[in-house]
Amino acid sequence: MMVLTLHIRHEGSHQYLARVFDGKVQVGGATLHGRIDEAIAAYGAQGSQSFPGVTAFTVWYGGWSIGAKPLAQMVDEATFLANRLVVLSAVAR
Repeated sequence: MMVLTLHIRHEGSHQYLARVFDGKVQVGGATLHGRIDEAIAAYGAQGSQSFPGVTAFTVWYGGWSIGAKPLAQMVDEATFLANRLVVLSAVAR
């Protein structure tokens, strides 16, 4: 089981930059998405093809993580996971 880190950062109006890390090393190229849930769903759907052997991502946004989430959950519950991240980052400010 391989778990990588998916880091999502707000870049501007309707722009979220998604990057994948293996430890502190970025792997693959960064991608732009219109919403946080789109980034989560995209990496859930393409994760095992883009990163062979990956089974889950630890998802980060705004300095907060919701922990390691299996690829299928990232696809099925992208909106719920994105909402959790937004609430966590807003409450902590």
